Amino acid sequence: MWIEDLVLHRNAQNSNVFLVETLDFVRIDQLRKLLWNENASDFGKMVSIDYRTLYEHDIQRQTINDLKDKQDVPLNAMETPYLTLDKVLRQYAAVVVIKYVILPVHAEGLSNVIVPWSHDPYLYRHKSTAIIFTASLGLFNDNVRRLCYQISIPPSSPEEREAILETVVAGIVKTFEVKYSTKVNLTYNAQHINASSGLTLHDTETASMESFWRTRTLEPIVFTDYKVKILRNYGIEWVEPRRGFESVGGYQYLKTYVRERVIKIITHPEIARAYGLDIPRGLLLFGPPGTGKTYFAKALAKESGMPMLKISPADFLRGIVGETESRVKQLTNLIETLTPCITFVDEFDQLSLRRDAQFSGDSGVSRRMQNMLLDWLGDENRKSFIIGATNFIDLDPAFIRPGRIDEIVLVLPPDYDARQEILKVHVNMRKVPVEDVDFANIAKQTQMWNGAELERLVKEASALAMEQDVPKVKGTHFDEAIASFDVDTGERMKNIQTMITKLKSLEQVNQRFLDMALQAFKAKEEPDSRIKGMIDAL
Repeated sequence: MWIEDLVLHRNAQNSNVFLVETLDFVRIDQLRKLLWNENASDFGKMVSIDYRTLYEHDIQRQTINDLKDKQDVPLNAMETPYLTLDKVLRQYAAVVVIKYVILPVHAEGLSNVIVPWSHDPYLYRHKSTAIIFTASLGLFNDNVRRLCYQISIPPSSPEEREAILETVVAGIVKTFEVKYSTKVNLTYNAQHINASSGLTLHDTETASMESFWRTRTLEPIVFTDYKVKILRNYGIEWVEPRRGFESVGGYQYLKTYVRERVIKIITHPEIARAYGLDIPRGLLLFGPPGTGKTYFAKALAKESGMPMLKISPADFLRGIVGETESRVKQLTNLIETLTPCITFVDEFDQLSLRRDAQFSGDSGVSRRMQNMLLDWLGDENRKSFIIGATNFIDLDPAFIRPGRIDEIVLVLPPDYDARQEILKVHVNMRKVPVEDVDFANIAKQTQMWNGAELERLVKEASALAMEQDVPKVKGTHFDEAIASFDVDTGERMKNIQTMITKLKSLEQVNQRFLDMALQAFKAKEEPDSRIKGMIDAL
């Protein structure tokens, strides 16, 4: 338990100041109950000191409460609360609890007293102790943190959640029996304890109550919904994929490879173990914009039978000092509690730019964020499968080494056959009434078009037919729609050439698969296609 850690290091006399990182106000109550004792605090007994003074300072209310006398301490109008606390700590054997540091201004104001308190000989002699609760250790300057003992409390343990569930159930049963003379048959089990993993004790209690009042039972799905709601507050999208690879037009080479190298092993890990293989942990989809990388990731999640969390780099970065690091820790912890799942990171390059090429004007926030993400990605206990998508491959090598991102896979524009399939998929999905449409001819006219543009083409042809008030969308509508697009095929071919050349130089790329993908792409094109010549020239 975190309090035992605090007591251990208080007895070891490492520092007189303890910074406790938590977003759970229940943790403050835990310490308060330990301190709040009529005669001598249990905390004092644990460190063999009879603490004469036990104070609690509320930063938001600007009050000081005497935990022994259970009343507010009158403040001298000429003194700040910190000056009052400083006198107490230096004169008596005292414990001061300060709550709740949530803004940089709170940390800045406290830093002026933390530094002298941390190794003050008077505090050392009496074992006077300052315990400061904060939303993020990163709110404090590195030098200030170095002078204190830091404790980062995990959201909750199974034993703690079980105790909360037991208390909630007992309270509900008693309330209904006393108030309504009704017996409620309410129980909890291991499934509820596991489902609430990753929630704080306060969140677990709230979700339990919400579940009861909504369903009159404790439903595991309510705990998951609660976590999804928290994710939504952070801007992370929870996706339940509805369509698999059958909705992905073409890309047979890619679908086959991913089925054999990723999905098969994730869904049947015993097969991989029989061959001495590790479970894959990450995949980076690299290709031009609009080639359906996000759509493919959703289809992959559906094929593997897992939900998908969709994250963008902006979900991690915050404007206030310390918030980015706190946010990364919160999100990665929460993601792991929702496993098994696919975590899709769009614009992966924004998180994994080479550290030697970063702008240094952000006080090192980007570097610290990257280091935290690297720790998470490289954690051998990580269960979330990562899919990144990017069209920029100049990444920090640490992000794309095996064990973090296992493979980089090229996603080319749809080939000749794929373009036909994509057109037909969108026509069928939208139930477009077509007549006399030669999809092969349209595919021939749309070399180097991406999937998004082919979807727009179907919609534009339909809109033209609607404007003409005709019952069917015909080939002439598609021809007219194609004329409204301006696609620079030559420029796109140059970009793809650059991408392929870069991939050929990377160790993390399966060169055999890359060659297979290029040959499959070339084989599907018309004999006179410029694409064939481009690939042969590589």
